[in-house]
Amino acid sequence: MAEPGILRTILDVSTLIGGVIAVVGGVTAVVTFTKNAKLKRAEWLYNLHAKFYESPTYKPMRRIIDYAPQAEIGRLEASLTQGGDDELAESLVDYLNFFEFIASLWKLNQLKLREVAMVFEYYVLRLRDHEFVMTFIETEGFESLSELIDRLAGRKAQKSR
Repeated sequence: MAEPGILRTILDVSTLIGGVIAVVGGVTAVVTFTKNAKLKRAEWLYNLHAKFYESPTYKPMRRIIDYAPQAEIGRLEASLTQGGDDELAESLVDYLNFFEFIASLWKLNQLKLREVAMVFEYYVLRLRDHEFVMTFIETEGFESLSELIDRLAGRKAQKSR
């Protein structure tokens, strides 16, 4: 029969080993979760990048907002001030809805501001260069996008100091 001191030592060592295994398992789970969350965000960013830059859906409006060709910008502004019920205005709404979705993911902490900035900052901030577009954003319920524009602009101002 084993001595009570040896049994107690075996029990203590077993408890210690069990605790170490539990801690290692917990740390492994946290690390795995973090990696999977980063991977998921990277997949979202890739899909959003492909949707915005590679598909033809947003290219015409992206060109208008970025290069501001006088005739098309004039038509877009006139359309929005007259009710915005034509294809050009609808194209802008689709464009803004895309960025509103990005802004919503950011506000839900599904995307980080740094990640959004790395992929979309230029085009989001380009919206500020057209006063009539900003008025439309503010009056037509694009609250998350408006907040994202402000945050990206503030971030860019801090970086340039």
